[in-house]
Amino acid sequence: MDEQDLQHFRAEVISRKNLPTIPAVLAKILQLSDSIDANGKDLIVVIEKDQALTGKMLRLANSAFFGQSRRVATIPRAVMLLGFSTVRNLALGVKVWDALGSGISRPRLEELWSHSVAAALAAKMLAVKLRVGDPDETFTAGLLHDVGRLVLAIRFKEEYWKAVGGPDESGTIEVQERETFGVDHAEVGGWMLEAWSLPPGIVEAVRSHHSTSGRLTAPNILAITDRLLAWTEMATGTLKPDATALLESTAEGGVTAELWESTLAQLRDAGGMSAFALDS
Repeated sequence: MDEQDLQHFRAEVISRKNLPTIPAVLAKILQLSDSIDANGKDLIVVIEKDQALTGKMLRLANSAFFGQSRRVATIPRAVMLLGFSTVRNLALGVKVWDALGSGISRPRLEELWSHSVAAALAAKMLAVKLRVGDPDETFTAGLLHDVGRLVLAIRFKEEYWKAVGGPDESGTIEVQERETFGVDHAEVGGWMLEAWSLPPGIVEAVRSHHSTSGRLTAPNILAITDRLLAWTEMATGTLKPDATALLESTAEGGVTAELWESTLAQLRDAGGMSAFALDS
């Protein structure tokens, strides 16, 4: 795309033109995200009106990741135990993917979603352990960091997948996107989430998740996590040379090889990950 085409595409994304219609539930969750007066009761009413979302939220609340000793059987109890912010952000991430994923083939969508969940969980773990930024915002940014890929795929259809080579690439996808379309998915995701009035911290983390800076700031936690996941064999924990080099550069800030190894061990908890399956 030339500059004029790019600006036209940006305007389409911001106005949600040629994108799937936002479900009413997602619109209300977005309103809650932007409201300083929102409370748990408002959120409970919104979630409970969507049976599928209610079921998924309860499965997530009972996952090993959240470590609840007693079963969470209702949305009010989920809000009480996990907190308004955590439940709202979970619901937001789930519904955004539901809305934008409707036109994407199932295998591609599952691959992208699994990576986003892993990034969200790992980035939140690192944010908590290192006391950097808001862990809930970091988690939400992780869930949403690749939604720009869905937008590009909706806009360019099979041309997009031919350009990037498939849903499970690593390393140079953003370069391939810029060379082919004039913009990458991180920037497109930032456009959309900013237009939806998500918190600036989430928007910036999504927009900069391919940053190569090793500085340990809240947005960079996600960027570091995203690269480490791309350069790590999840089943064995084996690190590619790029991952080893990155951990050496971030060790002084606290992201050490030992911390990453312990984070991977938590990610491999089958009970924790299974609850985040696309069809859960």
